[in-house]
Amino acid sequence: MTPHDSRPAVAAGRTRAAGRRGGTDRRGRPRGAARAVLAAAAVGALLGLGPSLARAQPELRPTLVFASTRDNLSPDPLASGAGEIYLLNPDGTDPRRLTANAAVDAFPVLSPDGKRIVFDSNRNRAAGEPPNTSDLFLMTSDGKGQRWVTRGSSASWSPDGTRIAFHASASGTGLPVNGAPGAATSDSDIFVATVADLLDGGTGRTNLTNSPLAVDADADWSPDGTRIAFTSHPKDDPDHSPNPADNEIYAINADGTGLQRLTSNDIAEAAPDWSPDGKQLAFMCRPNPALPMQICVMNADGNGRRQLTNNAAFHGTPVWSPNGKQLLFSSQPGGPGTHQQLFVMNADGTGQTQLTNTNPAVNEGLNLAGSWGVLRVTG
Repeated sequence: MTPHDSRPAVAAGRTRAAGRRGGTDRRGRPRGAARAVLAAAAVGALLGLGPSLARAQPELRPTLVFASTRDNLSPDPLASGAGEIYLLNPDGTDPRRLTANAAVDAFPVLSPDGKRIVFDSNRNRAAGEPPNTSDLFLMTSDGKGQRWVTRGSSASWSPDGTRIAFHASASGTGLPVNGAPGAATSDSDIFVATVADLLDGGTGRTNLTNSPLAVDADADWSPDGTRIAFTSHPKDDPDHSPNPADNEIYAINADGTGLQRLTSNDIAEAAPDWSPDGKQLAFMCRPNPALPMQICVMNADGNGRRQLTNNAAFHGTPVWSPNGKQLLFSSQPGGPGTHQQLFVMNADGTGQTQLTNTNPAVNEGLNLAGSWGVLRVTG
């Protein structure tokens, strides 16, 4: 916590004295500072700049945040210090590094107000725990003030930016069921928590799913704040690969009621993401067992399923643009076995454009686990 500001009494006295120098003189004319403010306001009004020239208005600018190994070119995203977090313009320009440490950081998501980023990191894992054992951390959108939040993975913000939904071990001792980054644990459930409470040392995590016979993961909060989509597959399934065939998509009310199954098939589904208008879900799918994961979209009630990609390359973690017109995802431009890179495409699957590692002469490593949000900037 930032210590309270305790200025000496003399400083407060100077502040009050400075205030007295404003106002009006005996003839009702503005004194010093007050005259300057009025003059600036008058000039600003004439130029159409608003009531104050001194204060720039903050702007919410569409921005990508993602994980990358570009500064540590290990082919293993879980290698020590390999995965770090970066910002990127939606056109693929101006990458900015936010984290730099010996841990693996991934799955970053900007808060709705563009001020903070919640992300996964294995920096707190104990000796003997798998490399993909994750805790959730919080930092400002410029990478500063990194703080531990809670054990868990793959967080999603509530629309008001006060809470997060995430998957975590129900017992607190469960370990990842596979070796993938962000993997669910053997007793993984969907939790919600108020961020401020967790930062103050509270333990106020609410288990929404309480499903001891299932492995729940990939929580995503609906834009109206009422529902949370997630994936689930049976705990006794011997296939605990990152995307088992019996992994299905569900939705539940944010208070834990109203569980609804949205898919029911023998096709793997994962990583659902609500469209900004709440009418659709984008997700990973495998309609063809001979192919790796692809990108699909369906209506929020589970109907109207459409497959947007169909080739031999892996396609992962689709997320909507803030205006709902495009999807960000990762794929393998060189085909199976090559490094994942970030792509965008139109919401109907057309216009696929590669954003990262587009220069053959420069190796930018793996670029994946992207999220599309807004960044709060001034000026």
